[in-house]
Amino acid sequence: MRTHWGDCKSCGMYNEPSVGGIENSIKQMLASDPDFVMGHVLNNNLQLGGSEKPLHLNPELQAKITHLNSLKEKVQSITERERRHIDATNLFAQGRRYEAIQTWEDILIDYPTDMMAVRQAFLGMINMGLAQENKDILTRILPYYDVQTPGYSTVLGWQAFCLEENNLYDLAEKTARKSLELERCETYASHTLAHVYLMQGMHDKGIEFMLSTENDWNKCAFLACHNYWHVGLFHAEKGDFDSALEIFDTQVGVRTQKSKSDFNFTDASHLLYRLRLEGVNVGQRWSVLNETSDTYMFQHGIMFTEAHLFLKNACEEDKSVREKQLQSLKEYIKDSGTWDNKSIAKEVGIPLCEGILAFENGEYQRAVEILYPLRYNVIKIGGSNAQRDVFNQILINATLKSTDPKHHKLGRMLLSERQVAKMSDSWTERMMAKFVAEHG
Repeated sequence: MRTHWGDCKSCGMYNEPSVGGIENSIKQMLASDPDFVMGHVLNNNLQLGGSEKPLHLNPELQAKITHLNSLKEKVQSITERERRHIDATNLFAQGRRYEAIQTWEDILIDYPTDMMAVRQAFLGMINMGLAQENKDILTRILPYYDVQTPGYSTVLGWQAFCLEENNLYDLAEKTARKSLELERCETYASHTLAHVYLMQGMHDKGIEFMLSTENDWNKCAFLACHNYWHVGLFHAEKGDFDSALEIFDTQVGVRTQKSKSDFNFTDASHLLYRLRLEGVNVGQRWSVLNETSDTYMFQHGIMFTEAHLFLKNACEEDKSVREKQLQSLKEYIKDSGTWDNKSIAKEVGIPLCEGILAFENGEYQRAVEILYPLRYNVIKIGGSNAQRDVFNQILINATLKSTDPKHHKLGRMLLSERQVAKMSDSWTERMMAKFVAEHG
């Protein structure tokens, strides 16, 4: 496979039933060639980047990485390029994610069509909140691709998302549609269009597009739940809360409960909390997430998941749950390890959770005083602009409910800022009406 990769005629980011999906494909691949270096690199990388514990606290991960490293000596034909991939995987497993991303970026200088390096750098930068750097890397390598290059439609979809995250909405839409012309099931391209429409307040257009192409993008298990979250979010921002709850009940909640995925969990937690901010009674729906949240509680893998765990825990009747999580985070940053998430938790994560806690405790003035200085640093926890917007909404709600008149003025100014970015945003209009009703 290493020497005949050029025989691959097409590549897309979706589950292909004819080969049994990605998990079955990897299982069969490693069974047929137990010493396939890049097969083990892929297998490890697919399991990294989420909420796994750091390497020195994770015996299961240690065993996998030890086996991967053993291939350096065992496989006589191993190439310099494969060694660099192993090095990058080691760095990522150790929580040294910035260094891992740099290693993949260096690989792409020599091998710009290395899809493994592209994928890992792209997803790694999303997790670390490196939006501009992500756009630049995809832009640099794209001239080395054309319609004959395997993975071209996927790289276009990834670049489109990076353009959207840098507020280049017209170019992002054009690039995403080019990707979909080449491969209609290219889920990241569909996902990008959802972002483009959401960030411009085009809720009806977003719903129409996502539902009309549903059978194309829901083939990708990795992003299907997330794309349904987008549909739910379109409805929520429109003010159609019943439809948003229906999407949670039929798709987002069910898929999270079944998969136990931390990524799906963040979608589910986000959607319920957004509805809660609107005053919607979500009933017992938080309980659907209990088993998944228990899986990741106290792992402290990435701060993005941690923050969404805290959103859920902050809504629990048992207030000791949120206190335990916050205390565990504070103990976590005392560890002698040097992984990146620890510094992010210290600088942004813990203050963010404290701000959410103050808001939930009705200490709105304190919530504003914590969250407002953080607003330009929250990007460091990773995720997209749309995903992190819930924290902006908490801040704005806190300014509304604060007793400090200065905070009321700040809230109006933040809403004015949103009106420029999203000229037809129903949520912003509803919040502005609340400010007028409550503060004149």
